[in-house]
Amino acid sequence: MRELTKRQRDVARFISSYIQKNNYAPAVRDIATHFKFSVKAAHDHLRALEAKQVIRTTGGISRSIEIIGEEFSPYDEMIQIPVIGSIAAGRPLMSEENTEYLLQLPSTMLSGGRNTYFALKVRGESMIEDGIYDGDIAVMKKCEVAETGDVVAATVGEADDGITLKGFYPSGGNIELRPANASMGSIITRSCTIHGKLHLLIRNYS
Repeated sequence: MRELTKRQRDVARFISSYIQKNNYAPAVRDIATHFKFSVKAAHDHLRALEAKQVIRTTGGISRSIEIIGEEFSPYDEMIQIPVIGSIAAGRPLMSEENTEYLLQLPSTMLSGGRNTYFALKVRGESMIEDGIYDGDIAVMKKCEVAETGDVVAATVGEADDGITLKGFYPSGGNIELRPANASMGSIITRSCTIHGKLHLLIRNYS
């Protein structure tokens, strides 16, 4: 790794501490705000850190900064997984168009590589009786089949109709995608596409 300037070292430390606290990387604007300089200056520092192999970024995806320089690593080993937002019409679920940002988690929390998982930001109260609340991050392990009672991420119909997080209950040729909220009804379908089942939840109490 080439020698860093003092400001580059400060920026690298800020990124590392931000990831350690939030489990995802800061946006460029977060860096600019923290150091009280322009967004362009923040971009310039990130380009310099990338050139010096301290960080790695993914073009077109917000919060995609990954620490690769050992000196600044917030954990022993990190795995980046995509947080899926709105599903773009006609695009595969894991395409960049659907990715809001990349979540960074210690490898000790996950079994398998970075391509084994994805995450969803929970919206609404359909799973509150299972302790899954609006604003939580649901980390899903990719799979195409599930067992009765598993909490799954699934789509019914075309992918751009949206992805739902529900309990999986097949019966008599039908599939019930069941909410964990007595005030809401189930989705009953003959078929659905399962994308993953719940592995862990992340909640920010602040």
